Amino acid sequence: MKKITLVCLTALVLNSACTKEEKVLNIGFGSCNEPDQTQHLLPTLNTALDSLDYFIWLGDNIYLKNGQWNSYDSTMARYTSVFATPVFEDLLSKSHHLAIWDDHDAGPNDCDLSNFSGFPTTMRAFKDFWKPDYPQPNTKSYYGRKVLAEGQVDLFLLDNRSFRTHKDSANATVFGAEQLNWFQNALNHSTAQVHIICMGGQLLNTAKVFENMSNYPDERDLLLQWLSSSPGRPVVLTGDRHSGEINEIVISGTSILEVCASPLTANAHPHHDEMNRTRIHEKTTDTQHFGVLQLKLLEEMGGTLRVGLYNANGTALFLHRETL
Repeated sequence: MKKITLVCLTALVLNSACTKEEKVLNIGFGSCNEPDQTQHLLPTLNTALDSLDYFIWLGDNIYLKNGQWNSYDSTMARYTSVFATPVFEDLLSKSHHLAIWDDHDAGPNDCDLSNFSGFPTTMRAFKDFWKPDYPQPNTKSYYGRKVLAEGQVDLFLLDNRSFRTHKDSANATVFGAEQLNWFQNALNHSTAQVHIICMGGQLLNTAKVFENMSNYPDERDLLLQWLSSSPGRPVVLTGDRHSGEINEIVISGTSILEVCASPLTANAHPHHDEMNRTRIHEKTTDTQHFGVLQLKLLEEMGGTLRVGLYNANGTALFLHRETL
């Protein structure tokens, strides 16, 4: 059975039969990587990476232990302990890897500017390990845009920690004014057919729990307004929750899709009964998984989008497909 389901997964990423005018882009993604807890997903992810153009680590990639965030050396030691093992070295040798961070890469749990001042130290380690290869407007952060598929896709990687204030503070923010201004301007000037936005916490989920953007309603509304008014098809990739789901909302005729993939190897915590009005299916995932987004883009406009969340057997837990 395992071989059969693995064939189903590889069929998605290998199905590149297309016309000369069509481009195919396969992007894997996931978050919450704590290999001391589980590793049974990794062989399936390894197989998928053979056919993925990119894999995006969506935060909580290393789970810093108590105090490791206090120095550059101890932070880098944690990167080594997680990724300098044969299984992860093999994973990182395949495809092209990109990353954003979240609280467990940046500092203590739920860290923000009100309770943690060590972001510059852990940011330096983050950049030294992942070596982001796209323009970064702020040297103290990694946020920026990467152009894919010869300009038909813009990938936005956002920093949800360096500028974050507490949700109950005056003018509470997740991304900060400078990053938000950059993002709005980049969206306005983008000519890409598809906009992929990567952020550590959920955007569409309406439940005001944990660190969902619903706890920052003004900033959430602003982001939704920008995404719904920009010409590109918005697809938001998120993590953090230790459960995965596909969410969608329609604003002024524009559909915004969010795919949350979490966890990779950390313990799973399903949120089946959470009051999320944007989920397009019943329940959430309840096991380790990763996502695969496939875009088939025509030379002019149009094409197809397919996204799925896959478990350790290569079985699709949730799937969504649409015409662009």
